[in-house]
Amino acid sequence: MILARTLIFGFPLLVAAVAWWAAAESHRSRTQPSDGIVVMLPQSVPALNPFLPATEVEREIIDLVHEPLLRIGAEGALQPVLAELWRWSQDVTCWFVDAATAKRAQELLQAQIGETNRWAEWHLSSTRVADNMLLLNFSDANAGGVQRALEVIAGLELQPIAFWRIERRTPLRQAWDKFIAGSSQARQIQRVWFDGANACEIVVTGPSQRLFDELHRFFDANTNEPTTMNPLAEVGALSEPVLDLDIRPGQRWHDGTPVTAADARATIEFLRSRDWPLPNREALRHIQSLEAQNNGSRLHVTYRRRYGPALGAFAGLPMLPAAWLHDHPDAKETDFIHQAPAGAGTHRIAARDARSLILVPVNHDKTAARFLFNFSASPLMTQIGVRTSTVDLVWPAAAADRTHLTQLRFTPPRQRLVVLWNTRHDILKNVRLREALAQATDTDDLIRSLPGRLGHVDASLFAPGLWFSTQAKRLPFQLEAAQKTLTDEGWPRDVAGTARSPDRSMQFKLLVPSGDALHTQTAQRLVAQWSKLGAQVTIETVEDAQTLAQRLHEHQFDAALLDQRFEVSWDQLPWWHSSQAAPGGTNFCGVTDPQIDLLLEALDAEVEPAHVPARVRELEAKLLPLHPMLTLFTTHDEAAAVPSLQNMTATAEPTAGWTLRALAVPPKRKPAAPAINLKLRTPE
Repeated sequence: MILARTLIFGFPLLVAAVAWWAAAESHRSRTQPSDGIVVMLPQSVPALNPFLPATEVEREIIDLVHEPLLRIGAEGALQPVLAELWRWSQDVTCWFVDAATAKRAQELLQAQIGETNRWAEWHLSSTRVADNMLLLNFSDANAGGVQRALEVIAGLELQPIAFWRIERRTPLRQAWDKFIAGSSQARQIQRVWFDGANACEIVVTGPSQRLFDELHRFFDANTNEPTTMNPLAEVGALSEPVLDLDIRPGQRWHDGTPVTAADARATIEFLRSRDWPLPNREALRHIQSLEAQNNGSRLHVTYRRRYGPALGAFAGLPMLPAAWLHDHPDAKETDFIHQAPAGAGTHRIAARDARSLILVPVNHDKTAARFLFNFSASPLMTQIGVRTSTVDLVWPAAAADRTHLTQLRFTPPRQRLVVLWNTRHDILKNVRLREALAQATDTDDLIRSLPGRLGHVDASLFAPGLWFSTQAKRLPFQLEAAQKTLTDEGWPRDVAGTARSPDRSMQFKLLVPSGDALHTQTAQRLVAQWSKLGAQVTIETVEDAQTLAQRLHEHQFDAALLDQRFEVSWDQLPWWHSSQAAPGGTNFCGVTDPQIDLLLEALDAEVEPAHVPARVRELEAKLLPLHPMLTLFTTHDEAAAVPSLQNMTATAEPTAGWTLRALAVPPKRKPAAPAINLKLRTPE
């Protein structure tokens, strides 16, 4: 009886106490100036590793605290941040038999200035001699003056330059360092570039037989696994593209120290040594060397080959202080939590504990907002905070009662869902059948019926919202037209509704990664939609990412449902070039077309951002009619806000998306920016 009375009277008191505590906690959230924004989140406090954000919220907090060299602005164009100027140029290096011959070559080139100034015609900026090496710098990476300059010194005794690739089944770097330290022939090796742990490519000058005899003896000793060494090419001069980025003067880390090119170099070297899944990682792979020049005001990046999208690798890539990276060479999640690096962003971390994070503006800008993030917030605490008007933003929106949070905003799309067709498949090799499947796909139905916040997507190969995005139109849903296409191609439907040719029914398998409800339900909806066309599709699940990758590389699939992550890159060569269509390559769809190959190569080599849109249009005009890929929808986070929160207006379609930066730093009215808001530094 006593226990019953305790429960009857005690339970309401307990609820009231919890409510009082939650209200007190919410009120505590408001103990800051009126310009503060309080955010409730059910997730735990993030580590804030700038390079591995686990959620969209963490990504956007990082974007407030840390700054990149470049950023994609609101208009979708590259914008300067820590770097204010950039310039592409070309370094050409020649080696001679001795220093006297190198000096003679320099004198021959200097004699070409004269009255006509052939240097200006060639875009030759400077020459420099170091021992038996002559270094030429050309201001225009696209110029044809390199060959004409080399013709002037062709009569001198140039040392041959050979490219070799060295591979083994076991890690190579440690043994390589040991060889370089002890070999008398190592001085002939001018460049080394590691391609993963077990392979490298080297540049060798002069006669090299003795060098490779010594390499074979060293690497093949005490092992049953021989090291392979294969020649790649031989040239008379080494040509290397160079990207210079000038650091904006006056930039400082939150601890007051200046931002320099040494910080950028240390950050990039730190990332190159790790196998983290970074966007645009391919661009980092092509870097040969990095230097901090001009007393730390210029980052000098040398590439092993001409790679146009290299500039995009620095867009949105946070920079960290070199001193912090030196003190944390093997930085782990705990280091980012307990000894967080200083940032250079608009906000700094003012306080942090197990359940909250406070960000304050760095420059005390009255227009910039403060943030208080409350993590691990329970549904009860979130609802009380909303009802007592002590919460401004709930993320994700599903964690809140939307009665008082009527304004919804959607974060920018980071990826989209696509179907890849194996164009080698007996049925799917017919482009008209792939076109019919696209016409029979109702993306509006997918977006309405599937869970989560999904957005409409175009048919372009590239991420939406970038300056070169084409917004290519998808084929509209037209089931009757799709059925007619099948009939015209010799696949009429039988009495059971199955499309048939004279010798088979239209059957194929859809490969789907397991463990993701969105993938599974999307696949089920697609199977249902395509059945109305007459296609009999079976879902085949893959248990792990490694198996999925193997199936794709070996072309062991009919069709595959995949996430496609967006990157700031215009390089599509790995996915569609004929050289990647063989088993083991990354052209999973198997597209092989010589004209498309040429367009891909031209786009891959384009270093001028302003010229990229025209090349993209040329490529898509040729590739998209082949229907190698079916785009479905983008995925978004959804945040809910109080109606009074500034810069928060409800939207029905998540196109460009909304970010915390839009709240933190309201845009100032200014004249429209040019398409590429970066200054081109003139040659020195």
